[in-house]
Amino acid sequence: MVVKEVWVVRHGYREDWVNDKPLLPTGLRNDPPLSELGRQQASEVASYLKDKKIQAIFSSPFYRALETVYPLAKENHIPLYVDYSMAEWYGKAHGRYLPCASLPELSRLFPGLDTKHHQSSIPLPNGIETAHECHVRVKRGLDLLIADLDQQKGLDNILLAGHAASAICAVRALLRDANYPVSCGTCSLSHLIRTESGEWELKVNGTCQHLSQGEQRSWMFSGDVPDYEKDK
Repeated sequence: MVVKEVWVVRHGYREDWVNDKPLLPTGLRNDPPLSELGRQQASEVASYLKDKKIQAIFSSPFYRALETVYPLAKENHIPLYVDYSMAEWYGKAHGRYLPCASLPELSRLFPGLDTKHHQSSIPLPNGIETAHECHVRVKRGLDLLIADLDQQKGLDNILLAGHAASAICAVRALLRDANYPVSCGTCSLSHLIRTESGEWELKVNGTCQHLSQGEQRSWMFSGDVPDYEKDK
């Protein structure tokens, strides 16, 4: 058995988009939780994906990404892991890579998170990252992750959870097309199927049809400084 299906979800609507002083579960200013709308979106993602036979979830370590997929994992007893291939992209906005919470802290915040049975395919970035380097990082991580899962022969349907940049890069990495126009609103879903030749085919491109409020905050790369970081 090899991986035959990959779903990709972007995190839901962020609390700091509606609240200048959000509560920060991890204590990190760059790591806000979901807003009320974001939590509703996460619930709708869980409802939509519950019958899709997803066998494992590999998420960014940032709180909002884990919070987005935690309802799906908890309600359906799906193993949830952290993989840094799906972590946030900060570009050149800060001159460094902003931190995430430690795995022990994330395990405390998300009791169902499994930090013992999967080691991330790649480490976190440790410096500034251009848009090109983000694409390279995500592709390298996913190539290693899927090759490892193929070798284990235990999973054929997985979900990747990340951010706008890493979700876009994930779809592009599987398609081997660094310029593919991936749709990516909050809690959007893409779905890829592996063909008999081993190539990946995109069946669904960033749909938001499962969301009652429709597409929100769609995003695309534009330079090496993300627009959501320019005013910080």
